[in-house]
Amino acid sequence: MSYEKQYKIDFNKIENTFKFKENGLTHSQGNQFKLLPYAANEKTLVSNFNGVIGSFSRIICNKELKSEFNFTEFIENVVDQVGEFEGGSSKEVLRDLVKTMFIDKDSLVNFDIKTINYITSTKSDEKIARFLYSVLFDEKLKSLVKEYYTENVENILYKLVLNALPELKDKKYSIDKYNCCLPFIKELFIKDFRFLMEDEELYKNSLKRILEYYYMFYVSQLAMKLSKFEKADLTKPESIYYTLNWERTSKNRTAYKFGWQVLKNNINELFSHAITLEFLNHHDLEKQLGYVELFNLFESIDENEISNQIETIYNEYTSRINDKDWSEFKQKPRESDNTAFNKVYKLFDAIQYQFNKSSRSRANQAYNNWCVKFIYENFAKRRGSLGYNLNLTEEDIILMTKICINNNSKLKLNLLFNEFEKRGLFFDRDSKIKIVQLYEKLNLLEKKSDSGDAQYVRSVL
Repeated sequence: MSYEKQYKIDFNKIENTFKFKENGLTHSQGNQFKLLPYAANEKTLVSNFNGVIGSFSRIICNKELKSEFNFTEFIENVVDQVGEFEGGSSKEVLRDLVKTMFIDKDSLVNFDIKTINYITSTKSDEKIARFLYSVLFDEKLKSLVKEYYTENVENILYKLVLNALPELKDKKYSIDKYNCCLPFIKELFIKDFRFLMEDEELYKNSLKRILEYYYMFYVSQLAMKLSKFEKADLTKPESIYYTLNWERTSKNRTAYKFGWQVLKNNINELFSHAITLEFLNHHDLEKQLGYVELFNLFESIDENEISNQIETIYNEYTSRINDKDWSEFKQKPRESDNTAFNKVYKLFDAIQYQFNKSSRSRANQAYNNWCVKFIYENFAKRRGSLGYNLNLTEEDIILMTKICINNNSKLKLNLLFNEFEKRGLFFDRDSKIKIVQLYEKLNLLEKKSDSGDAQYVRSVL
């Protein structure tokens, strides 16, 4: 039988997952449909990726760090590899050298690609790393990773230090299968990751920022696409505008109106989408279905039957939310070309409605804050009365320029901005002028005329 003919809501499973009681339920997500690695509390919220890169690196290498890094033992392991020392103080000089060169604030200095695997991580860091691996990484890259992570070093001191590191255990990771809703982002990540790996210095210095950016890219685009439901185009990014941290901005700027101001409203609906999709994925198919897939499926089967099933979910759900006046509930004025999918809108609106001004609003905000607080700390700048704007630094522009130009010696300015936009980086006219000025300052711009078609940006590498 085809997938379409098998779709049927499993109400018994819904009852168990959402812990239905006569006067209540639990808002569950991430069981039948894995959207994001978030929880409805902020106790384990991750906004700093220092630990995430260590965990991500170990996952792609199939390695495991069994215990906390012991720096005293590490230093002695380096010293023990040297057979003889001249003079009584030589051994202590080496110890001091290792401390100075390879240890910084109780962390191992990333002097070699292999040392990334020794960055310690929390369970929450690993959860984010597993999510990134699931939605962005490709198993076909594993052979490339192994090749680069096992390259020998020529520097004798580096070799001594690497040999002194504790042995990492092999581990085959069992990764939760998050639904990759945006395959075009995965495709770009694979391309950019390959490019990064070709240059060890670039990889070491940029892995954290690239993971941060692709996480931002994926989640921000996901929020925008979910808000479009079945009408979302899953092949290209929505326009989300960034400002530059060295420029001034105003409320009249495109970058202000269509940056954080637009994105934040969509992020505030993430938990409701996660719950809606959790309900709709309690079926007997062995695949996760997003809004677009559900709409296409509903188009090919009996609309009335599915419509009645989703209406039943709505009734069972609302009857258990007793602290809201459902007579005041109004569905938003939107309609699809499918009767059954219109019930999806109704279910989503009901879930969103009951979160507003209720005892459950805190859980809703906590879930969405996993995204909001990450953005505030990594991709936003507070600009007085304007509040937050999405923000990139000079270093970000230089890094993304390297990545977009890739192995070419130069790229037309217009094409470079197209490559930025493919990666979800949209700039208004004022920001583009500032970026061009940055290229001029760095002597990267070749001008054959003042038009974008006749201007080239040279590779930063």
